[in-house]
Amino acid sequence: MIVSKSKVTVNPQDRISSVYRLMKRRQLNHIPVLDAGKIVGIISRRDILHLGFGYEYDGHADVELGMFDMLQADQVMVRNPALVSSDLTVAEVGELLATERMLALPVVDANRSLIGTVDLNDIILFLLK
Repeated sequence: MIVSKSKVTVNPQDRISSVYRLMKRRQLNHIPVLDAGKIVGIISRRDILHLGFGYEYDGHADVELGMFDMLQADQVMVRNPALVSSDLTVAEVGELLATERMLALPVVDANRSLIGTVDLNDIILFLLK
């Protein structure tokens, strides 16, 4: 299966402004949220932008993110997302993304430790090859 091997994570108490800046700096659309090493959520750039102010700030790195400083990751993240094992096929992951109505899911090993993420774009690029 295709997996983005990024091990970038955030904590539930991290400010959304920090999460958003990290996403932009690392060019990520999704980041798993870990608490004491356990996956408790996933947050996407889209989740942040749906707060209403993101569209004004997107592309303006020097603008203060104001409201984003008042919110934490655990207030915006999708809680307890489905976890994907690396032995699933692309079709199985695609079906799970569709049934869960998600754009990305964390990929874990047999011990439920984070390997990375898989998202809809990964699947589309795979199918285009």
